[in-house]
Amino acid sequence: MMKQPELGQKILELRQQKGLTQEELVAQCNISVRTIQRIEAGETMPRVYTIKTILSALDRDLDDLQEDTIFEAKVKKAMLFEIDESKDVSYLFKQLHIGWVAGILSMIVFIFQIFDTYHYETENVYFAGDTGFRLLALFAIVFFIFHMRAFILIGNLFKASILKAAALVFITVEIIANLITIIDVHGTYISDIAYGIITSVLYGVAFLVFGYALYKLKGLGALSQGTGIGYIILGVFFCTIILAIVALPLSIVAQVFNILIILKAIDMIKKQVG
Repeated sequence: MMKQPELGQKILELRQQKGLTQEELVAQCNISVRTIQRIEAGETMPRVYTIKTILSALDRDLDDLQEDTIFEAKVKKAMLFEIDESKDVSYLFKQLHIGWVAGILSMIVFIFQIFDTYHYETENVYFAGDTGFRLLALFAIVFFIFHMRAFILIGNLFKASILKAAALVFITVEIIANLITIIDVHGTYISDIAYGIITSVLYGVAFLVFGYALYKLKGLGALSQGTGIGYIILGVFFCTIILAIVALPLSIVAQVFNILIILKAIDMIKKQVG
């Protein structure tokens, strides 16, 4: 957790984002104005109970006060994970629109990857050559990152920390799977069977975690819950390895529902801002 004075600065920032004065905040927290003044000024380190009470009044939780390591901060910056949801609504719309468009592009690239893999298995050569196959894998990583960024933002907006974590897990698995194909394009170091087993299990875990996060997401109703159940089922299929061949094409359908979730989130925000 943050230490002072960073803690006080963060609470001040969250209070201002919420549009509350110090007096309005303390009225909800049952603490004195002087106490909140000293906390925000960094003069005192409050107890965890007091911090939780303040965060509850601000519709936040302790996850919002977790400090990233230098490495984590650099990775987030490099991969554009930092999405400032405190900016105006047009900024939020832009990020969410980027997310569903990237989802469509990610699906298209995935279909091409399946086709190119099949072409290699039958003709022993990639349709667009080794370079083209590597570029597909690179595009798959980039588009998927921007697609999942939308769910990181949705996790922020709906106070769903587990969704943010699940999106990061999914991104990590996507990067690992595609980096292997970029480095070992002909299966020189890892056999096709071994690669299939590894990626099937990894995607299985990612689908299970992401599915659970969608199922627990409050605010998007039956769409996110139904999609979450679907993801969990596909996760089980992937983990069995044998049923991965069934889960693979169905994962494209699952991503269609991802796009619908993002579009529903956009619609809900529009209704809230009038």
